Amino acid sequence: MALLLVGLAGCSWPRLDFLRPAPPPVPPTQTFVLRGDNLVQETMPAATPQRAVAELSAARDHFRREEYSKARPLFQSLAEDDRNPPSVIQEGMYYQAECLRLEGYYPEAADLYSALLNKHPNCVYREQAVQHLYDIANFWLDDTRKSMQEEVERREGKRWLVWPRFISFDKAKPLLDREGRAIEKLEQVRLHDINGPLADQALFLCGVVRMYHEDYRDADHYFSQIHARHPESKLAPRAIELAVFCKQMSTGGSDYDGRKAAEARKLIQAAFTSYPELANDPKKREFLSRQIKTIDLQQAEKDFNMAEFYRRTGHPGSAYFYYQLVRRRYPNTEFAQRAAERWDSLRSQLEKQQNPNIQLPTDKAGGATPSAGQTPPATLNAPVRAAQTPSR
Repeated sequence: MALLLVGLAGCSWPRLDFLRPAPPPVPPTQTFVLRGDNLVQETMPAATPQRAVAELSAARDHFRREEYSKARPLFQSLAEDDRNPPSVIQEGMYYQAECLRLEGYYPEAADLYSALLNKHPNCVYREQAVQHLYDIANFWLDDTRKSMQEEVERREGKRWLVWPRFISFDKAKPLLDREGRAIEKLEQVRLHDINGPLADQALFLCGVVRMYHEDYRDADHYFSQIHARHPESKLAPRAIELAVFCKQMSTGGSDYDGRKAAEARKLIQAAFTSYPELANDPKKREFLSRQIKTIDLQQAEKDFNMAEFYRRTGHPGSAYFYYQLVRRRYPNTEFAQRAAERWDSLRSQLEKQQNPNIQLPTDKAGGATPSAGQTPPATLNAPVRAAQTPSR
């Protein structure tokens, strides 16, 4: 028996491992991750495979040494392996984009930042990714700024033409359509940072670019969004000015939809009541006052043309209503005087058609007032009930 015990003591048979005490659990690996400008301590998930832990450690080591070409494939491998925990995949995607950005490959880096934000919108790297996207898009707009400056010089007679910039062979810029790619990334910045500090800046840049190309409807959309969603922004007063201008330029005239002119009027009222820097500045106040006069002329012309249409097509009651509308709403315009002349002649015609013995005296404002015991002709009241003011 003693020999048997001695033999068992020196035996390495694996089935006897159950006699050994269980090893203590391995504590999670403690690492430091660069987030923003600081190193943050991070705990690796317990389910992370050992291979992924080793690759991540090596990739971080290369990144700290600024060996981005060596760190990038390791981060890419981690990001593309679905077996890794989400935190490891997010870190792999973000630092792969960081390696590309620090190497100067901005288009590829911007696409990776966008992919990270689309797949993991609530990841811990969201703020950094949004900031880098904005910086890259802003850098791509440098060519547009140069074109704007050259256009100003051309109008001042300092140069003959503005050289187009179609293709770029710089690795930091897209080959084609740098401006379009910049607008695309700024839209993504606004989407993923809708209430953040970069959303209003992204909207303003998009609006300025669209206005430069005379795409006033899109420019108006961007500028109006700043006033609607970011009224406390430093860019809001300037955005209101540009939005009013773009609304005026995008109406197409009095023959088209007048809602843009009505929206411009509301913006001007908001500018006078909510933004002292616009209301108290003589030049800006004069500009907005001129815009109100322009809006009055446009709306007066639209209503006058509507009255003329009803008169020509044999609807005197509706024409009467619109002539009166022009006279009362826009008394300081040239259309008010023309409407008053047409209104007087039309009023006499309607009175004779209804009852030649009834005459309506004219008040000081030019409006018709029934005398005592008299009822206004039905035709004169019908337009007020039947005709409707078109949407502005």
